[in-house]
Amino acid sequence: MGKRYYTLEEANAMLPQIANMMSALKQAREDIAIRRLYIERKKREQPTGDPDRFFVEETEIEFAVMAARQQIDHLLKEYIEIKDIDAGLVDFLTMVGGEEAYLCWRADEPEIMYWHGITEGFKGRRSIDDMP
Repeated sequence: MGKRYYTLEEANAMLPQIANMMSALKQAREDIAIRRLYIERKKREQPTGDPDRFFVEETEIEFAVMAARQQIDHLLKEYIEIKDIDAGLVDFLTMVGGEEAYLCWRADEPEIMYWHGITEGFKGRRSIDDMP
């Protein structure tokens, strides 16, 4: 199967779905972190020799991590890369002037307004208006 390249229109059309997914991933990550801290605190406060005392809670956390990873992997297979969950930073693979590049979107932006080369990253973002 070949690579998937997005047009600006295709990527913009996906933003509502991507925004929801990013919000869910951010919430999941926060929930997982809180649950891990809670378990670690309980282990320190109530030490016992029972290594399985928090088995259910730890298993639930691992399932939550696997579910989040599946969402991220699904996007990667579609040539959409999550660069930063907190910022909601996402890149869509595209072609610019015959070269691979990324259409770059951040959750606080109303639509995709920037792009950058494959190796340039966020700091190398340029306006969509400057695309060749």
